[in-house]
Amino acid sequence: MNKKNKDSTRLLTIAISTAILSATFVVSLPIIPTQAEHAMDVRAATGRQENGEYATVSTEHQETGSHVPPVINNNDDDLNQTKVNGLRFSLHDLWIQHIVWTRLYIIAAAADQPDASFAAGRLMKNREDIGNAIKPFYGDQAGDQLTSQLKDHINIAVDLLEAAKKGDNNTIGEIEKKWYANADDIATLLSGANPNWTKEDMLHMLNEHLSLTKTEAVARLTGDYATDVTTFDELYQHAVSMTNQFTIGIVNQFPERFV
Repeated sequence: MNKKNKDSTRLLTIAISTAILSATFVVSLPIIPTQAEHAMDVRAATGRQENGEYATVSTEHQETGSHVPPVINNNDDDLNQTKVNGLRFSLHDLWIQHIVWTRLYIIAAAADQPDASFAAGRLMKNREDIGNAIKPFYGDQAGDQLTSQLKDHINIAVDLLEAAKKGDNNTIGEIEKKWYANADDIATLLSGANPNWTKEDMLHMLNEHLSLTKTEAVARLTGDYATDVTTFDELYQHAVSMTNQFTIGIVNQFPERFV
């Protein structure tokens, strides 16, 4: 098989994998519970499905240190669930794209594949998409600032991976400090925009994301593929938790937009 056909096959595989992950994610999304339902069980909220049965909504991330309430603080009858779910699906899609393209970049960069730069470019586009997603609520300036900070997150991660490949521990330490400082900046921006997102909660959430991403990258670089795969599963579930928190915070802050 010639190089052109190999590249085409590789791109097709990536496209199919991303589509499958997105589809799997959408059908597994939990229903955001109402406050009354949450009171039935402080450990697990429930949401009523169309068939009348209840599905458990995991609060695993909240139990690991987050204090963000896993409920919408409004009477369920006052909310247009189509609008709520529209926001939720769009945010979930963006963050799932982030972890998928991050993984594809790590795999390509670890093996010095030529598509690494293209995966990094797609990650940058995802940063713009996330920044644009908050502009209807927080304005262009906040959206652009978030995009800039998220792009810094990617650039620092790229530098960190390159240093790890070289085994340059001194440089790794310095870059990692920048990575976590960037997370602090993002947490400050988010907590300043929405009173439902405390600085402590946002920083905990972002630091957990960084820790999991680092574990995934190190596992790939060292050939520990079992840890590589299981950590991606954890990143996937963490992305679900993150975007549920973002959705809940926005709906609670702007309930008039979801009626």
